[in-house]
Amino acid sequence: MRIVIAGGSGQVGQILARHFVARGDSVTVLSRRPQGVPWRVALWDGVSRGEWVSELEHSDVCINLSGRSVNCRYSKRNRREILDSRVNSTLLLGGWCQQNCVSLPRQLAY
Repeated sequence: MRIVIAGGSGQVGQILARHFVARGDSVTVLSRRPQGVPWRVALWDGVSRGEWVSELEHSDVCINLSGRSVNCRYSKRNRREILDSRVNSTLLLGGWCQQNCVSLPRQLAY
């Protein structure tokens, strides 16, 4: 199975990626920070389309874990950035799926 994990460089994403790789799946993590890991990492900013979309083209699953870290003081600005980073990345991925995934169920379309 080909699995793409958006924002998979964090704690939960790395646990999932290790699990899927151990199972024999092909894993690509979409991340702002390339790092030395035993799976593929594609650069993305969570805001705009880029070369990372090629990773989605033949994937079976996309898991979105992207967003600003919640490990911060909950000021008004930080709370806004946390929310915006999650909403924007979900809209970006959902928009791509809506345009490119023929079998996307209607209730999941954006």
